[in-house]
Amino acid sequence: MNIKQAIKEHLSRMKKATITLEELEMLFVSMKADAHRFAEVVVELEKEEVMKSVKSAGRTIKQPSLSYRYRVNRPVIMKQHNRQLQQYRLNIHSAIQLDSYFGLPEQQFEADRPWIDRIDQFLKTEGLPLSTVPAPERSYQLTGNEKWITDLGGAALLKRLGLWDLLCIHPVSDPLMLAVNPSMLTEALPLRCIHLVVENKTTFQALLPLLPSSVFNTLIYGCGNKITGNLDMFRLQYPVPHREHRFFYFGDLDYEGIRIWYEANKQQVMIPALPFYEACLEQPYVLGKNNQRRVDQAIEAFVSFFNPQKQAQIKYCLQAGGYYPQETLSSQQLQYIWRSEAWKQWIDSK
Repeated sequence: MNIKQAIKEHLSRMKKATITLEELEMLFVSMKADAHRFAEVVVELEKEEVMKSVKSAGRTIKQPSLSYRYRVNRPVIMKQHNRQLQQYRLNIHSAIQLDSYFGLPEQQFEADRPWIDRIDQFLKTEGLPLSTVPAPERSYQLTGNEKWITDLGGAALLKRLGLWDLLCIHPVSDPLMLAVNPSMLTEALPLRCIHLVVENKTTFQALLPLLPSSVFNTLIYGCGNKITGNLDMFRLQYPVPHREHRFFYFGDLDYEGIRIWYEANKQQVMIPALPFYEACLEQPYVLGKNNQRRVDQAIEAFVSFFNPQKQAQIKYCLQAGGYYPQETLSSQQLQYIWRSEAWKQWIDSK
């Protein structure tokens, strides 16, 4: 049992600025840690200024004397962690990027380190691969577990390490549900390909008949949260190289719809389809969906695409417990907006 490491990990996770001696002792109640060794470690951490004694709280009489309350010195904790990362980085393959860990809790690195060690050994032995293989095959090569990438968080770790593209992994995702504009297949493709992602099936079905006469190359059914996991399949299902691919997104104007756009936008830049959203904002909002989680960063990023008046309207609606479902617009309204010349001019101007 590493008492010192256990205390430091607990301190790095804490949100409070101070911790009592009793709280520190409670960390080891079920572990039967040696009391004298525990006291020595606390004194060591105090000398290293990882914890600073709160003098007004007093100290124990028994030697070594411990403070009844300590102030957590986060800068020192992070400095030690950063020094460890710097040293570790000197000994691993140059393709492995550790930059993200300088802003993450120490325990995240400790949890990932066994996997990083395995990946490092693979790269040092085999080098970076030259051919693309399915995720389970690459997963087995890296870790001996074919499900590590798809089911055990491996994909997120490889992206965190900057290795996902370098390891030539063919994603095993559900197919992206999309319809292709046939008129775009019979003539020279423009340099810019335009794609519309819609969150709900109702909107997809309403717009689908007009796809051949639209300026869009594809219409994509996002299927709510699934879009964030299926986007990797787009370039495999629509293999049109040497073109700029621009994505527009239309979903429910509520906390969840905005969050889905925000998460998808992290993977692939998606511009809110303002003509649809602005048409929704011309209608009265409805009340409900009080159980949705608010993500402030997502809201601020989303409303930044609108003018100040519309920004205020969206925020007021959400704070009042309201929302605009995509069904606010009828099929006729959706189709009218999609076929309008104003829409085409709006895309070209962006």
